[in-house]
Parts: sequence; C-alpha cells; structure tokens
Amino acid sequence: MQDETALRAITTRLTTTPVDHLPRIASFLATALAQCQLEDQFSDSKKAASSVTVHKFKARITSLLQDRNAAGRLTAATLIKAIVDKGGPNVLANSEGWIKGLLSCLNKPDPVDVKKIYLATITRIFLLTQGHPTLLREVTSPLLPPFVTSCLGLIRPVKAEVAGNPAEVANPLLDSVLQCCNQLLPLHATLFRPFVARFKLVCQSLLEVSGTSAAIRKLAIKLMCLSISCAPKTSASHEWTQTAASIIISAQATADKLFRAVIEEHEPNDTTHQRALGKHNFSKEPRIADKDESGLDSWTGIYEGSVRLITLVDWLCDLISMKTPLSVTVPLGSILDLTSRLLAVTPPGSKSNAATALRYHNEANRDEKEQLWLNLPQIHLSCLRLLRRMTGIYGSSLLSVGGAMLSQTLDVFEAMSRHETIRQAVYMIFSDVLASVDLSEMGLNKKVFSYLIELCCNDLQSGLLPPSGATRPDTTKDGFLGTRTVPTTDYLSLRRQSRLYRTAWELLPQIITHCPSSMISRQSRIEMDRLSIILDHTDAMLASVMRPMLSGKGKATTASLTPFLARSAADRITVEALLRPRTSVARTFALSFPGSENHEPEAIHEQNGEQGDEDPGISSKLEDSFDAMNDTAESKQQTTKDTTSPAEHGNDEEMLESTTKKRTLDAIEGSDAGGSPTDSQTSASREVKIPRLDEKEKQESDLQRSQMNNMHIEEPRTSTFAEVVNRASAPNEALPSEKTIRTAAPIDASDSDDSEIPEIDLGFDTDEEESE
Repeated sequence: MQDETALRAITTRLTTTPVDHLPRIASFLATALAQCQLEDQFSDSKKAASSVTVHKFKARITSLLQDRNAAGRLTAATLIKAIVDKGGPNVLANSEGWIKGLLSCLNKPDPVDVKKIYLATITRIFLLTQGHPTLLREVTSPLLPPFVTSCLGLIRPVKAEVAGNPAEVANPLLDSVLQCCNQLLPLHATLFRPFVARFKLVCQSLLEVSGTSAAIRKLAIKLMCLSISCAPKTSASHEWTQTAASIIISAQATADKLFRAVIEEHEPNDTTHQRALGKHNFSKEPRIADKDESGLDSWTGIYEGSVRLITLVDWLCDLISMKTPLSVTVPLGSILDLTSRLLAVTPPGSKSNAATALRYHNEANRDEKEQLWLNLPQIHLSCLRLLRRMTGIYGSSLLSVGGAMLSQTLDVFEAMSRHETIRQAVYMIFSDVLASVDLSEMGLNKKVFSYLIELCCNDLQSGLLPPSGATRPDTTKDGFLGTRTVPTTDYLSLRRQSRLYRTAWELLPQIITHCPSSMISRQSRIEMDRLSIILDHTDAMLASVMRPMLSGKGKATTASLTPFLARSAADRITVEALLRPRTSVARTFALSFPGSENHEPEAIHEQNGEQGDEDPGISSKLEDSFDAMNDTAESKQQTTKDTTSPAEHGNDEEMLESTTKKRTLDAIEGSDAGGSPTDSQTSASREVKIPRLDEKEKQESDLQRSQMNNMHIEEPRTSTFAEVVNRASAPNEALPSEKTIRTAAPIDASDSDDSEIPEIDLGFDTDEEESE
C-alpha cells in the first residue's frame, strides 16, 4: 500500500512540475523509487491494485523520453535507470520501448553529460539481462547491435580550434563509450564480432598518438585485449599467442631505436629477436618510419619513443592478465628478456660502483642522453608493473624464474631508489611474493636487500614527529625559499596518507614474518622492532613476537616485544590468545553429609566441553585405599564415648571438597583418650574427591609412603591438647620435629576433612638423643 502511494505521488509530481524544473528533482524522485518494491508493482497480474497507477507512471516516463526539451529526456533516463535496478525481470521484459527511445536520444544534439546518462542507462539494462535467456533473446540480441553502431558514431573525432588553427580532437564521449564496450564485450562477444575490426582501428589510432591521456590509453588497451575473445574458439588461443609475440617484437624494435646512444652489454636470451647492427645516424632524431609488428604507426623523437615503449609494455601486462576460454602458451622467457634489457639501462651516477656504469656512444649528443634519462623512470615503472602482475597471476608457477625476477627488481631498486614511485613499486612486489618464496634459495644480493630494508625504515620514519624547533622549507608568494613552521598534525597526516608510506607500512610485517634470519642483519632487525614500537605498528610487533630472531644455538638474539604488544593492542583477539592461552579448568565436586537431602555428588563440568568422566576403575581403587587407611587409623585410636553435641554434626548444608571442617578447642580438650567417634564416622562416610589425572601418580606415591610410616610405629598414641601443652612445658622434653608428623588422609591440594589433623608422636626428643 505504501509503495502504491509513493508511486502515485511520484506520478503526480512528474505531471504537475514544469519540464524545465524536473532535472532539479530527478535525483530525489530516483531515490524515492529505489526505496519502493517495484517488482510487485510492475507485475503482469491483472489483479494488482496499482495497475492503473503503474500505467500512468509508465506513460509519463515514455512521454518525457520523447519530449522536445533535453530536460525531460534527462529526467526520463534518470528514472528509467532507477526503475530497472529495482523492477526485476518484469520491468526488463517491457523495456524494449525505452531502449529504442534512448537510442534515438543518442543522435540528438543533447549536451555531453546528458548523453553519458543515456549510455549508462542502456548499458545497465543490457547487463541486467545477463542470466535470463528469454531477455537475452528478446531484448539484448536485437537491440545491442544498433547500440554498438551508435557508439562507433559517437567516438569520431570532432573539429575544434587549437591555437587559432582548426584541428581534430578526441570526442568527449570517447571514455564513456570505451567503458560501455569494455563491460559488454566479454558478455556478448558473438554480437561484437562484426565490429571488432572497426574497434581495433579506433584503439590503434588512440595508442599511436603520444598526446592521448593515460586513462583513455588504458581503456583502449583493455578493449584491444578483450577483442581477442571475439575470435572463434578454435583460433582464439593462436591469436592470443600471436598478439603477445608481436607486442614483444615491437617493444624490442622500439628499444633498439630508443637506446641507440647506449652501448648495451645485455645479451638477449630470446633467439627470435636479433638486435639491429650497424651505425646510427645521430644527426637525426630516433624514429620508426613504418608500422611495427603490433600494427601501430610510426613515431619520432625520444619522448614519443618512450611513450610507445611504455604503451607496449602496458599492453603486454593487460594481455597476460586477461581471461581466455582456452589455455595459452605464455612466452615467459621472451618477457623476462625484455624486462631485463629495459631495467639494465639506468642513468649515470645512480650507482656507487663506477664499474657498473653504462657506456655511451661518442656520437650521441648530450640532449638525446638527457631526454632518455628523463624518461627512464617511467619505463622502469612499467616493467615493474609487468613483473608484479606476473607474480600476482601465476604465483608459485614462477618459482623457477623467481630468482631472476627478484634480482631484476633489486638491481633497478639500487639504481633508481631516489625515485619514490620506483621504491613504492618494489615494496609492492616484495609484499606480494615474500609469503610464497624462500629468499635464501633465490640467490639474491644480501647487501642490496639490506639496503631495501634500510630505505623502508627511512620511509616509515617520515611519519614520526619531527624534532622540536625544526622547520621545513616553504615557498612564499615571491618565489624565494623561506622557513615556515608547518603544523605537526597536518604534516604527519599528509605523510601517512601517501602511497609510499602505506606500501612501506605493509612491507614491514611481511619482512619480519617471512624473511629468513640469514637475509636480515641483527642491526636491521633491531631497527625494525624499534620502529614497530614507535609507530605503534601492531602487525609488525605481533610478527616480531611470533618470529624472534634466533642464533645458531636456537636462542633469541633480540629482546621480545611482548610488553609493548600487550600495551598497544590488548583488545585484539590475536594478542589475547597469545598472552592468555586457554587452559583446562579444575574439576570439583559438591559433597553432602549423610543427613543432607542430596546424597549424590554433583559434578561441575568444564565450559569448554572437553572434560569427560574419570575412569570408574581408578576411582573405585582410590576409594578402597582411602577407606582402608581410615579404618586402620580408627583401630589404633582409643574409643571413647562421644562427648560432642549431635548438633555439631547435624549440618545439612552441602560443602565443596575444598572446605575443611575445623575442630573447636573445647572438643579437643574434652577427649582424653582420642578423637570423637562421631568425627571418625563423618570422615569415613564422606566420599572422596576424584583426583585429576595429573595428580594420580603423586597420590599413589603418598599413599605408599604413609602406609610405610604407620607400620614402623609400634605403639601409636594420641594425646589431648592439655597433655601436649604439659609436655611442651617440661624442661627435658620438646615437641616432636616436623619429620614425625604424618597424616592419615591422602595429601591433596586442599584440606578436605578432619583426618588431616596430624597425629603427634611422643617418642624420644632428638635433642636429648644427641646430648646423650
């Protein structure tokens, strides 16, 4: 009922509001539609209560879609997208008229932003029909080809004036059209097959121009890779392999021209590519006059050659990450040979060892070399992206070449470590591979790896508080350098939000956890632990506690960070489990006296559900042994009448085994010859606590030792408290030593009954024997 009321209100608002004012409330109406259950309202059932309201609403949307004013068409497209998102298959089945209306709107001279909404709405409808065979047959199959044709017409270059001269520029709808095609082509490759050749020409023209933006170049590369899926299944694998080979050949040919000023010492392992021999004409700029193997047109100059090389490497990176219906053969050796060659060329002065510096041709002018050095970081960055993509996709399958890949990464890190983007890419590569490889088996340079750890710590130190009174340079309005104190909180916030800081933050616990001790020096480990504490890096501290640095004898060589971890992250469940591991709970029994209502002991079970019942055979044996000891102790005592009051033993309250019944001083003085029979009966009638398994052996040994001591006593005697006092006050007698005190009851952690009151042996005093 509420949905029908809301739909009626929206229809009234669309009817009464002027068309020019509808775009202002279009977002509000779309939000209201998103909160309604439109699938029930747009049902085909004739008994639906809101059939009239829905008919009026659909008629109003169709009218706005055919309106002469662009404001009405914009409002209609916005509401249609909201309806198909919530309407379900019922709305999609009746959306054919709306799709045709939107396709006609694409050919009208509407603003660019309005046409982008048209494209997004149509694409959304086609995506929602996926998974419904009926909708695919009735909606997508007949309407998708006209949509693709309209898209090809929208991406034609437009004429504009550049610096007062007429020129053709890229269509502002180019990025939106490429995004729509990248979403629809993998789902409907068969329908896109007739248009693949035209899309390839468009994408190649975009990749050939060095002025194309990075975002559009990325979309064009993705569409070129996805177009391979439009090939027949029998030839898709061959086309993928042929495309990869052509890209690698084009990249090697581009590097031949681009690196002509360098005397390269790299020996190619790929026999399919032969480096061009002969002298170069350094009086002209490096260039390729004809189309290369990948189909891209010519280029001229260091900058255009660098952009072309980066484009080819990025194209190869997207190609190996694309899903294929059949298995393909990846030219892994050729790819690593290309990256090794590109990463080997580094600017001079970046390495401390002069023997490793590159040599250059004497004919090469300084301008060409400087332009090459300027573009090298971007070339290296594209190669690092390719290596990271390979490690992320193939994983452990690259173990055979993992050492070569990581060696290339460390070499370029040593040479180009002053560039933050290079450091960031290297940190990301090692963060991905440390968990799956053993660095001690990769043959890496330990010195360079230690340098990587040092720079990682330095990048993390940038997030620390600067020293008091320190100032940072700031540029004033007149261009001169001045010193102005930047707020500390703003400075730290900006530093810790940088991507370099975040990648170094993620790499630190990975190094502590997965790097073997042979690859990390003790000083580096101490520095990492120190930074973990100062930066409050919980993951790094936890990794340090779980993986301490051990010596050859298995002893920790650094201090544990457990106290700092407990202070920093006491609320985390992992730290709680580390500091307070779960242990078994002691098992106790509730015992009752004969006069109580409940005569059976009640077990208090453990909460972990793992505590089981004790072995009945062991319990019966222990009870028999304890009863025999109690009978022996009672027979040796002198029996007298019970002088105590029955009320003292008539307590009906249940007591735990750990509770001890105390005897009063009057009761002890009143018994001249021994203990009370009532006490002995109570002790005998009390059931014995079932011992824990870890105490069984200890109790059995105490039983044997107690029986042996009782056998050596020929005339056991019991004394009252008054006799003990009198003998203690005598000058020639003393109280017996602690060695003569034995208990008749089993020794337990708790004083459980009266039988634990010691018997006193009034034999000869030890001191008198020594004096005699």
